[in-house]
Order: sequence, then C-alpha cells, then structure tokens
Amino acid sequence: MNAYRGPDIVGTLLIVPRMVLRAAGVGLDAVVREVLAAVVRRIELDDVVSRVDVDRVVERVDVDRVVERVNVDRIVSRVDVNRVVRRVDVDRVVDRVDVDAIARRLDIDAVIARIDLVTLVVDVLAEIDVQHIAREAGSGMTRETVEAVRERGIRADRLVGQLADRLLRRAGDERAGAPRPPYVRPV
Repeated sequence: MNAYRGPDIVGTLLIVPRMVLRAAGVGLDAVVREVLAAVVRRIELDDVVSRVDVDRVVERVDVDRVVERVNVDRIVSRVDVNRVVRRVDVDRVVDRVDVDAIARRLDIDAVIARIDLVTLVVDVLAEIDVQHIAREAGSGMTRETVEAVRERGIRADRLVGQLADRLLRRAGDERAGAPRPPYVRPV
C-alpha cells in the first residue's frame, strides 16, 4: 500500500489556508471598507475635480458608441410635446425662415398641375353674382350712352336753331325765353 497519495494530501493541506484566508477575507473586507471611507472623508472633492482636464476626458469619449447605446424611443416617449410646443416662440422661428429660398425651390408647374382649375372657377363664380355685375355694368353703359345721345341731340337742336335764326334773320332775344338744358360733357 502506498501511504503517500500526492494530489489528495496537497488538497487537504491547502484546505486549511483557504479557510483561514476566507475568515480573514471577511474581516479584511470590513477593514478595507473602513479605510476607504476614512480616505474619502478626508478628500476635498473640489480639489480633485479642479485637477481633472475635462477637454482631455471628452476627447477620449467615443460619441458614436454613446449614441448607439441611447434608446431614443424611450426618451421621446417621456417628452411632453405639448409643453415643448408651448415654449416655442413661433414668431422667432418664422422670422428665421428664408421665404425667398423656399420660393426658388418651388416647382410652380407642379403646383398648378395639382389645381383643379375648373372647380376653382366654378366656386369663384358661385361666390360672385356675375349676372348682377353684368346688369349693373350694362345699365351704367346704357345710361351713359342715352345721356351722350341726348346731349348731342340738344347740341344739334341748338345748332339748327342758330342756323334757322341766321337764315330767318331773327335776333337772339326772341328765343331767349326758351329754357336751355344744362351742358353735359360728351363721353
């Protein structure tokens, strides 16, 4: 019989130090925590922070990796859109819009192609009383035409009367009693 069993004896011999280390480890953890707490209490955080080179830290940040980890849907779901919109100064936004640049990019032909001109004209004509406008314009023109013809008739009557007075050698006083119509400027 072989009294020496290599691996079993080594394993048995190592159990004791492991148990001692475990027991010491629990106590050691408590000691380490206390020491660290004491160190932290003595540190002036303002001094530590003032020594940090923020620009150097930011240069080392991989922004693309940070952005990839951001859950945008989760963030947006937490946003109160109505509250955000209430804070927007619409006048300032509109003042910054370059209307001329928008107009230059506008395809007028495409806009016109989308308009139903027939329906638009019918709607406009329905709102405007075209017959009334035509009647008013026509009656105005008729009235002006009648007045112009009447005025010319009066002038012609005077000329004929003056010609008759000359031919008959009448004095102008004989017709002086007749009323003269007012002068109307011809159209």
